[in-house]
Amino acid sequence: MIQSDYPVTYWADIQIRTAGMKNLENMCYMNSTIQCLSATVPFARFFTDGRWKTAVNVMNPMGTKGNLAQAVAYILRDMWQGELQCLSPVTFRRSLCQYAPRFSGTEQHDSQEFLNFLLDGLHEDLNRVLDKTQVESTPEREAELERLPTQIASEQEWQIWRMRNDSLVVDLFHCQCRNRLECLTCHKTSTTYNTFVYLTLPITSSRGLSKISLYHCLDVFVKEEVMEKSDTWNCPRCKMLCKATKNLSLSRLPLVLMIHLKWFSSKGHFTDKIESFVDYPLKGLELASYMLPPLLPGVHARGHKPAHPLRSLLPFPRYLSLAVFHPHPAAPAPSARPARFVLRALAVSTFLQSSESENGMGAPGRKRALRLRDETQSAFDTFAVCKYHSS
Repeated sequence: MIQSDYPVTYWADIQIRTAGMKNLENMCYMNSTIQCLSATVPFARFFTDGRWKTAVNVMNPMGTKGNLAQAVAYILRDMWQGELQCLSPVTFRRSLCQYAPRFSGTEQHDSQEFLNFLLDGLHEDLNRVLDKTQVESTPEREAELERLPTQIASEQEWQIWRMRNDSLVVDLFHCQCRNRLECLTCHKTSTTYNTFVYLTLPITSSRGLSKISLYHCLDVFVKEEVMEKSDTWNCPRCKMLCKATKNLSLSRLPLVLMIHLKWFSSKGHFTDKIESFVDYPLKGLELASYMLPPLLPGVHARGHKPAHPLRSLLPFPRYLSLAVFHPHPAAPAPSARPARFVLRALAVSTFLQSSESENGMGAPGRKRALRLRDETQSAFDTFAVCKYHSS
């Protein structure tokens, strides 16, 4: 295990160093992603402070021996510490195209596709795990997941995930979702806990409805789904395809939450672009009703203790504030944008899992909203940055 712990709990109100990036042959998808990551202060400082140098896992065959991490460090260094107001990311692009030649041409690409490649590559470069122990799923383990309190089962599966995946990317961006199936014939249940980077939310609207809220998207995400016809579940108890229900809930939120809105709908062999506006609050975004309830103090299964006992004592977390960034700083900040633009927004939050005495911050510091000012030449129409707080 590589010792490269980098505690991330909170960052104070600061004005980040702003630097534009030249658009080289339809590179707006790349530039906008780098600008957003640069505005994620803990991520940027990990590289600008040089901490990445001792965190590289050169033994990982799935990584780039630190070359991708170095390229990111250099471009962020130039953006934060350089004197130029506009950078030409030619060297950065050349470095990453060695491992992703699909980005070397002049074609336009999706920002999320590029962000996927970048975070996956950085995760492998910075993975602290040297020996990836394989943990097989067994009937005993599956049965235990049905018996354990959901919060403890969630933590147990998270720790199993971290046995193979432990990096700055996991620390900041990875979240977890609980997926529970129940057979409507014998009521057998099957629960899994899946780790992901993006919270992908559907956009559904009735005919003539041009504006929906982010909460509506969340409601659709967690709404119970009946699996029938071609989607029936192969129940292990009934040993046949059975009608079943499927329930999703958020079991773990990350320090930095990225929300991906699906703005394409499929109709047979065709796809349509959804033009609805998605309205989201600029303050007080509540996610409590979409998460598993906290454990009561002292409640745990035999032989299992909560990894974060303080979490069981804290009320549900909530978003304190949300600041919206635009390519043109003088433009007003609307609360609703077309879905196709919100898709390309990053919602960034800091999750305070410790008590006030542990993180050493007083109430005024904990309640300050993050206000960063960044003029970004971005394909993202909005870049949302918000504080996530356990009050």
